[in-house]
Amino acid sequence: MFKPRKSHFLVIICAFLFAFALFFYFEEKVSPERPLLASYSYQGPTTSVPGNPQFIQIQVLIKDSPEAGGVQIQNAEFNGKTIPLKPRDIYGNRGSAGFQVAPGKYKLKWVVQKSNLIWPRLVRHEEIVNVNPRDLWLQIEIVGDNASIR
Repeated sequence: MFKPRKSHFLVIICAFLFAFALFFYFEEKVSPERPLLASYSYQGPTTSVPGNPQFIQIQVLIKDSPEAGGVQIQNAEFNGKTIPLKPRDIYGNRGSAGFQVAPGKYKLKWVVQKSNLIWPRLVRHEEIVNVNPRDLWLQIEIVGDNASIR
């Protein structure tokens, strides 16, 4: 049979001590005296759209208002193209769409329903989206009455 030697025990003890030392080294780095800092990192594309470098990728996200009894999106369109809407999910998401466009100015339109009792029931919104040639990607988020372009 196999007879353990002193060298085997020595290797096992050294490995255990090394792991123990690593644990205390990293445990010290996350101590409450030194709080961790959050940092922002860019998650979007770093190159232009494959095929034609002059096109810019546009992503449109549509959500109903997060407030209870808030406005609901009825329809939305970007550059004359209707964005299909789904029924609202538990987070208020209604739909999304992606476009590839050349630099320029484009119209973003959406209609919201405020309430069945308050007049006007439907309110139309319109924004001009300026697509810069230096942009690689734009994200447009419509949340109820507001639109943000990043």
